[in-house]
Amino acid sequence: MDLRHMRHFIAVAEELHFGRAARRLNLAQPPLSQSIQRLELDLGVQLLNRSRRGVEMTDAGRIFLEEARQTLRHAELARKITQRAAQQVPEVRVAFVGPALYQVLPELLKRFRLSSPDVEVRLFEQSSPDQMIGIEAGDYDIGFCTGATAMSGVCESMVVERAPFAAAVPADWPLAQQDSITLGELAEQPWIQSPSKYQTAAYESLAMFKRAGMMPKVVQEATQTNTTLNLVGAGLGCAMVTATAALIQPRNVRVLPIAHDDTPGVQWELLMIWHPQQIGGHAREFVEVGRHYAEGLELHAPARRGPSKV
Repeated sequence: MDLRHMRHFIAVAEELHFGRAARRLNLAQPPLSQSIQRLELDLGVQLLNRSRRGVEMTDAGRIFLEEARQTLRHAELARKITQRAAQQVPEVRVAFVGPALYQVLPELLKRFRLSSPDVEVRLFEQSSPDQMIGIEAGDYDIGFCTGATAMSGVCESMVVERAPFAAAVPADWPLAQQDSITLGELAEQPWIQSPSKYQTAAYESLAMFKRAGMMPKVVQEATQTNTTLNLVGAGLGCAMVTATAALIQPRNVRVLPIAHDDTPGVQWELLMIWHPQQIGGHAREFVEVGRHYAEGLELHAPARRGPSKV
């Protein structure tokens, strides 16, 4: 039994059809059938029931499918970690959401560069859920995601920024001349929202509206915060952002505080996340830089492991 047999079995188990699995693997069907038979012989159990009606997994096959998937994930993780360890230039791979660039991440990069000048930091802008997947897969060492992200059971996290939510409105709209804006006023405006599949972002931006018993009309969707701000600047609508967005002074956008007359304020949080069993020495140094930064802002809390919501 080797990884090749496992890949073949996973394809057949997912397709439940030898012909489709063979095409997926770019393999002729007879060698694929022989590979599955060899695997069953090595294991001493039947993994698949074959009939004229098609292919079905046995109970043993269902259990082996999950174990095979996990084995391949571990094998891929081992390959990535080993290849990175052999690189001549050490690196830390950091994934982030756009708002991390407004304040926290540039400061941490500057501090880390002073303490570890020979370590290269590679940055990847990713949604919060994709960061979680990438960290578990070994693609990233550290992530910076939104506080509403549902944590996995293996990642640890720490709050590195808190800021009030604010409204991004086109600067040439009459609303932009106000000192603040209410949820009722925002609910009457065209609204720019993250796609529904990014539930963490949707939760953050709509939670206050739901508590106040109102909901804006979504006219446009945008995945990245910077895209959202550009759409606001183009006059397509308003959006909910972290108040730190004002630090980058987006074009034709004014960031207004939200007046909380009938609903309590909700703070946006930025989490630094990592996998404690997979993190290397240089990435641990980066985490410590983040820890000291959070302590200086009195944001530090003991690292916690998911699942959780902040």
